[in-house]
Amino acid sequence: MSEILGKVIITGNIEVVTGIRIGGSSGGLKIGGVDLNVITDPSGVPYIPGSSLKGKTRTLMERFHKRPFNDRGVHLCQNTDDYNNCRVCKIWGTLGDVRKIDVPMLTRLFISDVFLAQHSITREMQDNMELQWTEVKFETAINRITGTALQGSLRQVERVPAGAVFKDMHMVFNVYEEEDKELLKDLFIALELVEHDYLGGMGSRGYGRVAFSDLMVFWNPREAYESGNLALVPGRAINNGAGTAPLCVQEFKKIRERLT
Repeated sequence: MSEILGKVIITGNIEVVTGIRIGGSSGGLKIGGVDLNVITDPSGVPYIPGSSLKGKTRTLMERFHKRPFNDRGVHLCQNTDDYNNCRVCKIWGTLGDVRKIDVPMLTRLFISDVFLAQHSITREMQDNMELQWTEVKFETAINRITGTALQGSLRQVERVPAGAVFKDMHMVFNVYEEEDKELLKDLFIALELVEHDYLGGMGSRGYGRVAFSDLMVFWNPREAYESGNLALVPGRAINNGAGTAPLCVQEFKKIRERLT
């Protein structure tokens, strides 16, 4: 088993550019009349599950690296050679039957849930919203021959409005081998791809555009954990103000040099 050489911590915010909907349970219809709810924490405030962000970044990078898919649309490394040459599985972890892989399969990337900055939902926004933290958008299907709404197709969709901010995003990138440091660039590329795609559902209808902001990258080698001298404050970030995904990609050579 490989030892931990260190951890890269990435923090930042997720800004909502167009209304975003990540679905939650509709059990009980607690908000009454809304057909498609957003996921909320126990206090009823929307959040972005880490699994949603991790899954989206993985899927986009599978396509970016042209990884093969099975008939269920899932990429699976078939053997050790496949795994050794797969940047995606090394970063995001393996899926499915991995019995034919005889090397350690260590997931490098962990992503935590990201919670709404409640102050980003201003009083002015709330005055124009149906619910405390979210808006309700009416949608219907159109008969393409008559140009009229299909009977029974009207539905209400809950979504977090444009202008909201999900704060304190927290990603951990584990470094087990020196070569892992080169893989970190793929994570920044994945964030770029998400910005030009969508997060959550109904992206083809304009939902889910986001922007990553105020990114900070911290490097904590093994020795930092042994001494308790951890780098987690802005003055010790190694991206030197490159606070967006494109800037982190552009400045990656400098970021990589500081992973020592």
